[in-house]
Amino acid sequence: MMSWFSPQQLRTCFACLASCVGVLLSLFVIAPVYASPNLTPSLIEGNWYAVQQPTIPIKALPLTGGDFVFNGTLHIPAAGDYVIDFKNTSTFAIFRHKVLDSRNVVVAELEGGISSTESNPFTLRHARLLYLEAGQYTLVTSLKTPYLIAQPQPYLDSKTHYQQAIKLGNFISLLCLGVLAGLMAYYIVLGFIRVQMVHGMYALFILGNLFLQGTSLLVFSDTFGIHYFYLSALPILFSNIAYVFFVKGLLNIRQQHNPKLYRCVQYAVAILVLFAAWGIYSPHWMMEMARYGVGVFLSLGLACGIYLSSKKNMTARYYLIAILTFFVLGVLTITAQNFTGYTLYIEHLGLVAVTVEALLLSFVLSYQFSELFREKEQVLTALGLSEARVKTDKLTGLPNRMALEATIQELPRNGSITILDLDRLKYYNDNFGHAYGDKLLCDFSRYLQAKLDGVATLHRLGGDEFAITAHNADEALIQALLDETVAHLRSNGFDLVGVSAGTAFIYEELDNCSVVMHIADLRMYENKRAHKRAQNEQFY
Repeated sequence: MMSWFSPQQLRTCFACLASCVGVLLSLFVIAPVYASPNLTPSLIEGNWYAVQQPTIPIKALPLTGGDFVFNGTLHIPAAGDYVIDFKNTSTFAIFRHKVLDSRNVVVAELEGGISSTESNPFTLRHARLLYLEAGQYTLVTSLKTPYLIAQPQPYLDSKTHYQQAIKLGNFISLLCLGVLAGLMAYYIVLGFIRVQMVHGMYALFILGNLFLQGTSLLVFSDTFGIHYFYLSALPILFSNIAYVFFVKGLLNIRQQHNPKLYRCVQYAVAILVLFAAWGIYSPHWMMEMARYGVGVFLSLGLACGIYLSSKKNMTARYYLIAILTFFVLGVLTITAQNFTGYTLYIEHLGLVAVTVEALLLSFVLSYQFSELFREKEQVLTALGLSEARVKTDKLTGLPNRMALEATIQELPRNGSITILDLDRLKYYNDNFGHAYGDKLLCDFSRYLQAKLDGVATLHRLGGDEFAITAHNADEALIQALLDETVAHLRSNGFDLVGVSAGTAFIYEELDNCSVVMHIADLRMYENKRAHKRAQNEQFY
């Protein structure tokens, strides 16, 4: 693995994993401190029975749900306020507690569950509060639910301890749901901005988990009064499918590039669609189909991550970190039936698993964005270099006609353009060769540009034509510099050279720079004709 990542990438990976470890420690280290079996909570001794067979104890309730009754005994050492709650899971539809004293007199009847409209005395909890005198009591609990996530086990706790013990679980619920809601909004916006299905699919995946966890952990029922029990499983049947499409898009799995992985994706989608249809047709199997679907997409994501990572796909390598963590936590969630402590549920573990994976995937997206930014910078740099080459004369290194057109647009009202014609270039080309003519052009360009530095800019338009642009027009100064350049060339082997020039000013035609260039060109030719008339015809 060390060869897969650079040192900087490894540091990023370790930072991500450290954050995940911190979250997990809150579950497996801090949680027992708040809800240790050595403290006041204690399981209620008794057995579960199916309503249809009330005399045969059930060792484990079927996860496909049904109607059940629990008969147990409460040992109350001292009078006080007590709480009856369920361990391991909070996902069940309706329960009713009936507490009878030693004379079989009903002292309390309590009701609750996700489908129940009874208000919960403890936020996000099925716990029911009652006052009991010291003595022996019988608890009869009826449970009716279409399906289960884990094994519900009734337990007894003191009110004071319970109020403290539930804080961590409630904190995890609200924090993780808030993080997921924020990330979902982020992916929705990202999907609209980038017009990419991959972000929308992950937003749907998060949405399905928000429905599941929000329903199972009583956030929807306590906060919004939503008691529709099937929201704890139905959305997952479809969010599992969305996750497969997310993996396909994130890892860019295409039929022409990865035909085997592409077929695996197709098979996974087909299986998940079958699971969804089965769960809808047979609601008692809905949670099981959702659970099996999680196993399918986790296995697919892990297989794709491993395979593409071996192909040196850096996105896949980052994703592999996320899916490995998600795979471990996800498998624990869908297979566990009992959980550490009393006030943390299997649902909390599942919620943390999804949140950790979503956070880790944000690092994957950060990597992709950084790669896009780096590639964009490289493209812009390359375009900048290409543009500079396009706007530069190869022989002299001066800005060319294209650069001149852009420069003219930026000249102020009092700016000027001077068109130049280097006289007798053809004479030197014809009599001494083009290499000598090129030397004349380069010497002229180099010397005049040096003189114009800070005053104006010299451009080569092609052949023997040049142009000078100046922001502050000083025609006399430019003419003086031209005369000095001609004198320099004549003293260095180009005795017959001359320069014809014509200057025009931007204010002469503010709305049309091409007209200004045409005016300067006409004045240059007038100057050239004047030179011809004033000099001996033999030089032409």
